[in-house]
Amino acid sequence: MERPPGILVVEDEAIVALDLQCILEDMGVSVIGPCPSVASGMSAVEWRKPDAAILDVQLADGEVYALADALHAAQVPLIFHSGHADSAQLSKRYPGARFCPKPSSAHDIESCVAALMA
Repeated sequence: MERPPGILVVEDEAIVALDLQCILEDMGVSVIGPCPSVASGMSAVEWRKPDAAILDVQLADGEVYALADALHAAQVPLIFHSGHADSAQLSKRYPGARFCPKPSSAHDIESCVAALMA
């Protein structure tokens, strides 16, 4: 039996993190996390390289860029899920990354993940 794709979720707002987890699990995806901080996200990827990642930009312990840089270098597809980030700047820094602004509907998240995983 093949293991479902694992998507790292890094989000410090508990309600949003739970919502993302439910959406992804309904899609048949294995959720890595949710991780509320850059530090916990870094720890999570030490035991399993994710197939993709959904990252909030502003986290309790700072901006997500150190983790995003590491994931991008490892060729992990990225989705930035943020209400404050500049999508043009993110696209320039992380070519191929997707941007799903907050608030997003379940359909928007599903579409973004499906496009990324295709």
